[in-house]
Amino acid sequence: MQQATAQPDPNPTRELSLRAKAGGVGWLIFLAQLGWSIPNNAATTLLQSASVSIAPGHKLQFYALLTTVGAVAAVIGVVIGGALSDRTRSRLGKRLPWILGAGALAALGLFATGLPIPPIAVIGAYCVFQAALNATVASINALIPDYFAPAVFGRVSALGGAGVLLGTVIGSLGAAAFVTVPRVGLTIVPWTIVVAAVVVAALLPRRSSRDEPRAATGAIQFLLYLRPPKDRQFWWVFAGRFLFILALFMTVQYQFYIATDYLGLGAQAAGNLLALCSLILALSAAAATLVTGPLSDRWGRKVFIIAASAAVIVGMIPLLVTDRPWALLVAFGFGGAAYGAYLSVDAALTIDALPTRRHVAKDLAVLNASNSLPLLFAPGLAGLLVSQLGYRASFTATIVLAAAAAVCVLFVRRVR
Repeated sequence: MQQATAQPDPNPTRELSLRAKAGGVGWLIFLAQLGWSIPNNAATTLLQSASVSIAPGHKLQFYALLTTVGAVAAVIGVVIGGALSDRTRSRLGKRLPWILGAGALAALGLFATGLPIPPIAVIGAYCVFQAALNATVASINALIPDYFAPAVFGRVSALGGAGVLLGTVIGSLGAAAFVTVPRVGLTIVPWTIVVAAVVVAALLPRRSSRDEPRAATGAIQFLLYLRPPKDRQFWWVFAGRFLFILALFMTVQYQFYIATDYLGLGAQAAGNLLALCSLILALSAAAATLVTGPLSDRWGRKVFIIAASAAVIVGMIPLLVTDRPWALLVAFGFGGAAYGAYLSVDAALTIDALPTRRHVAKDLAVLNASNSLPLLFAPGLAGLLVSQLGYRASFTATIVLAAAAAVCVLFVRRVR
């Protein structure tokens, strides 16, 4: 692959003073990220618990299939949604139609998974949820380069990361409240997406895209537009993000089963432990987010991404040596710090790494696919390791993947 030089924004004249600071619109990005994070995190535990009744005797296989197919839908949704967002011309701009429309569709999809429908229909509804949710996220992430100057990308990224983290806590607490009646929870939690989208649409400064040049239409032209950049550093960022998220989800995707099967807890005790784990994760992640986001604007992004990988590795060690509940608390504590540092810097890192700003949402969507693709592999890889070698083999794989993610970041020269 050729290595490209980063190209400047083709529209450098940004009239909004909001691009000079991280307030105002930054808090709307926080709210938008919070809105989708709550149901997305609640769904993990609720669907694991619901799988017991949806597919009696085959809960692991059903959940692995559900998340694998859902991850495919997520990748398709984020790439197609990002590309369509770039090409949208409307009075509301390029992003709001997708934040509103795809957000509402995502809420309906997750709502349907809680209805008394056949297993295959649950999988279909979950695919709708993942595809639409990731189309929404693609437009939310593109708001940062649309509205802000590069000098504050780190601070705005941290605000968005804080929204994701708070959503993790609220979603986990909600899941714990409904863990014994998961299908009820699945019909209640999705609507935060819609509420947040409506508030963002009402308060976001309008930037009509009607007068922007229109791209060529047609299926072939659109498929050509979907091509990712031929840029080596772009793909090193992609690989690093993929490996880091895969390392985290090797544990997170099976947190309920780790608590019940590895630690030996009952369903309610497991739900309570996971709620406490999420609280610890949130506190450590919030602390990391507050520190790393603003500092990354001064010191650079890479050092914090490498530190995040190191924290994942340290957090896994207790689970390797003991099957006591406190080990999972430690893992979530260090994992939270890792996730907070990652979230607060990641959006800024990916924007800095783009070879051009001509089609921001589409290229960011390709990079964001590296957050969804691990869901294709994490359930199968973790499930294979657990079934053949036990949970400790899965924890060891997490350590190896986190180390590999840190190595990838070292090859990114365009970003400090």
